[in-house]
Amino acid sequence: MNFADLLTYADIDHLKRMASHYGCERESHSKNGLITSLLYHLGGSSRLRGELDSLTPAQFRFLQQLCFDSRKLFSREDLLGKGRSAVDGGEETPRDLLILGLRKGWIFPGVTGRNRTLFEVPEDLRQRYLRLFAEVYRGQGEMSEPAVYRNEEGLLAEDLHSFLLFLARQEVRLTQDGAIYRQQQRQILKTFHVDEEPVEGKGWRFGFGRRYHQYPDRFSLLYDYAYYKGYILEEETEGVLRLSESGLGKIHNSNHDGEEGRELYRFWLRLYRKPIPRIAVVVKWIDLLAQGGWYRSREVKKVVGDWLDTYYYETGEDLFQRILKMMLHLGLARIGETSSGEQGLRMNVTGHRWVSGISGFSDRELDAKYLEVQPRG
Repeated sequence: MNFADLLTYADIDHLKRMASHYGCERESHSKNGLITSLLYHLGGSSRLRGELDSLTPAQFRFLQQLCFDSRKLFSREDLLGKGRSAVDGGEETPRDLLILGLRKGWIFPGVTGRNRTLFEVPEDLRQRYLRLFAEVYRGQGEMSEPAVYRNEEGLLAEDLHSFLLFLARQEVRLTQDGAIYRQQQRQILKTFHVDEEPVEGKGWRFGFGRRYHQYPDRFSLLYDYAYYKGYILEEETEGVLRLSESGLGKIHNSNHDGEEGRELYRFWLRLYRKPIPRIAVVVKWIDLLAQGGWYRSREVKKVVGDWLDTYYYETGEDLFQRILKMMLHLGLARIGETSSGEQGLRMNVTGHRWVSGISGFSDRELDAKYLEVQPRG
């Protein structure tokens, strides 16, 4: 529902607390009067910008998560979890941010079921804040189209089909460690649109997923996805990788409407959630800033830096580049480089549709059945 609708359904005590917070409680004591005052106070774009400028860093991080999470309803636990992600050793607590959100009208208590209250974010207020975020942060990073760029839209799903087709036609042997032998890896990789080389050596290799330590980045994601979906079976006793009945059916009923690509994106979010807990915020910011035009990568990094902590040997910059690389492979965005070597990115239309349609904040939404991700060496 929109802000005005939620004000109408709110009880008068809640409206009074909001009016007191905004300093307009003296204008009226009736419910209709309070609603009118609050709508006027938050109606203008300059007033909303003033609200944004007055926030502490923790409050702004909390607001970002509310606006970028496109789900309709939130539990108290959801909101406190966002509060925990937003606080950074300051005096504010997750509970403080929840109370602030109620007083500012960012969230409203609404639907009650199973002995708990669910909360709702006003949809029109969410969209107004998102437009304001774009207005405030987009100007510094816009750029003209780079001299060269890469675009892999739709290619990962096609290469999944090629991988399954290879398994249907040839026997694929596995090493004692459960990996495809390098010679056959090369044969498989040659059938793909995007070139990759098998992983060489036995030294440390950092990454996320079941087989990341054995396969290059893109193929690792594709392989783990095929395993998770049940398209392939690892027959360890026989040392063979087989195509399942589901995988065979996938070959004969290839989905051409982009749904496989969307599911690959959903799977990637789930896979990277452990090392990068707020990856959804980062991807949403990239989508907001780089849709409809080219945007400088370094400016995106400045905006999302607070959401990228170190993870083992990976710095925030390393994790950011990982995200961009996989967004390219997933076909979400294209990445280019100017003649001076500056990196830029631009969201694809389909990528924007997927990112805006999947909140990325909920394990249930992303499907929590997949194995917990661990770094491998």
